Amino acid sequence: VYAGNQLRTLGILKGSGDGSLQLENNITRAEVATIMVRILTESPVVNPQAKTFSDVSARHWGWEYIQKAYQIGIIQGYSDGSFAPENKISYAEVLTIMVNALGQKDNLNPEMNWPENYIAKAKELGIVPAGSKVAMDKIVTRGEMALIVWDTILVKK
Repeated sequence: VYAGNQLRTLGILKGSGDGSLQLENNITRAEVATIMVRILTESPVVNPQAKTFSDVSARHWGWEYIQKAYQIGIIQGYSDGSFAPENKISYAEVLTIMVNALGQKDNLNPEMNWPENYIAKAKELGIVPAGSKVAMDKIVTRGEMALIVWDTILVKK
C-alpha cells in the first residue's frame, strides 16, 4: 500500500473513479507501459511515423504510452507484430521492462537466455531480493507492480 500511495502522490499510478488504486487487481501490459512512460519521460508524444503494433489502434486509450515505451526501448511486442495491450503481464516481463528502464539491457549475461538473463540482472541490481523464488510466469497485480516500480526507483546503479 505504501508504494502504491507514494506512486499516486508522484502522479505515476492513478486510481479508479472511486479513488481506489485497486492494488489487488491484475495489471495489464498497457497499464505497465503507461506507468513506465510517466516515470521516464515528460510526455508520451510519439513519432507518428514509427512502428505500430498490429493490435493497438490510435483509438486505444494507451496508444501513445505504448508507442512511447517502445520508442524509448523499454518494451517489445511479440514476434507476430502484436502487443496484446489488455493482456495480463508476467513477473518475468515486468522485470525485463525494469532492467531496460535502468539502461541495463546491454549488460546481460550472454550465456543466459530470456528470462533468466533479465532475472539475474534484476537480482544483481537489487530490483528483487537476491534469494527470492517467485515464479516468473506469475501474473503481476497493481500492488506488486507498485512495489517493483518503487524498488526499481530506489536502485543505485
